[in-house]
Amino acid sequence: MVKYWISEIFTSIQGEGEVIGTPSNFIRLAGCHLRCIWCDTKYAWHKYDGEEMSIEQILDKIDKRIKFTTITGGEPLLQDILPLVEALKSLNHKVLVETSGTIKPSKKLRELVDIFSVSPKLSNSGYKFKYNFKDDNWVTYFKFVIVNPLEDIQEIIRFIRENNIEPSKVILQPDGRKENYTEGLRELIDIILKLGIPFRVLPQFHRIVGIQ
Repeated sequence: MVKYWISEIFTSIQGEGEVIGTPSNFIRLAGCHLRCIWCDTKYAWHKYDGEEMSIEQILDKIDKRIKFTTITGGEPLLQDILPLVEALKSLNHKVLVETSGTIKPSKKLRELVDIFSVSPKLSNSGYKFKYNFKDDNWVTYFKFVIVNPLEDIQEIIRFIRENNIEPSKVILQPDGRKENYTEGLRELIDIILKLGIPFRVLPQFHRIVGIQ
């Protein structure tokens, strides 16, 4: 029987990315191989802090009325999520996978998942880029957390050039720890307009309205 280490399962709205505002089930897998400085889900870093659950147990905990499910982490691709995705698709769910992009999904998984939301980590996370997306089109969109706007955006520009990424796939969002979140959004907007680059600036909706 296939089992997964699960940190939490809940239902809310998607707070970020292209599907912001969409009602979604969330399945947060436990375990992550990164330790980002600004991570807001440190409780999901360690696999054994989670609960081992079968696919049937997981499906029992989601809201069947909502046909949209986000698989997140931690880093969900550390576990073989293909059987879980297959089970969700059999229920006619649209599936979004949130990942750092450090682990490439299998061809079969790429065919089944509707949306891959990829968050490569900038130097502000405590890591350096170790990604290669050149001539590889499996990512739906890229999300970047911006801590030091001018430095971070220049790093992103270098990254997309090196990897042949369309600028329109890039979404920027302020560091959620910022005291004045609205000011952080305005700052990003000003810089993007000044540079004349077609990156999108979007909030993390849950930061604004205070939901999970």
